[in-house]
Amino acid sequence: MDKLNEHKKNLSLLITGFIIITILCLVLYHFFENFLNDPIELKEKLTEFGSWGKLILVAAMAIQVIFVFLPGEIIEIAAGFSYGTIEGMAICLLGAIIGTIVIYAIVNRYGIKLVNHFYDTNKFNEISFLKKEKNLEIILFVIFFIPGTPKDILTYLAPFTRLKLSSFIFITSIARIPSVITSTIGGNAISNQNYRFTIFIFVITGIISIFGLLSYKRYIKKKNL
Repeated sequence: MDKLNEHKKNLSLLITGFIIITILCLVLYHFFENFLNDPIELKEKLTEFGSWGKLILVAAMAIQVIFVFLPGEIIEIAAGFSYGTIEGMAICLLGAIIGTIVIYAIVNRYGIKLVNHFYDTNKFNEISFLKKEKNLEIILFVIFFIPGTPKDILTYLAPFTRLKLSSFIFITSIARIPSVITSTIGGNAISNQNYRFTIFIFVITGIISIFGLLSYKRYIKKKNL
């Protein structure tokens, strides 16, 4: 009976949390959709909120890591547009760290069953070989370093590996910097109306992202032969 009650309690908490996060995702999605239409208005709104504006972006990045409700690059560009290259990058990295901590906590509590609600089992099984990789740290660093690779599912896999939370955060935070900073540089360039430089940054990042995604898929396919 106690186990049944505990299961019901956990299920209720999970459903409640899911509903709250879904509402937040919808609100944030609408918020950043406006950024695409009028970035200056978004910057003004965030400025009006003061320090809370930065916390909104931190929360948005954290939720994006957990639920992937929109491409992370949009939040990164918005952060660069609103707060500059370096501060925007710091905001995004902090959000990613918080999102990672939350993922570790919920996966350690609810296990693989929870992960299956977010990702297709086959996709998760494709990367399960990483749990036994001797060079796991290097592989994760490279994957998170290269733009375009699907990083979010790896964050859900990490709690099942030998990596401690602190080690995973350290490796991935350092590795994320080039990818994040290119987006915040682009956002800052848009803010300064340096459109040629913005186009250059996004074209180069796009090319690297395509190369990174194709290389990642080739690597995963090779490992699953």
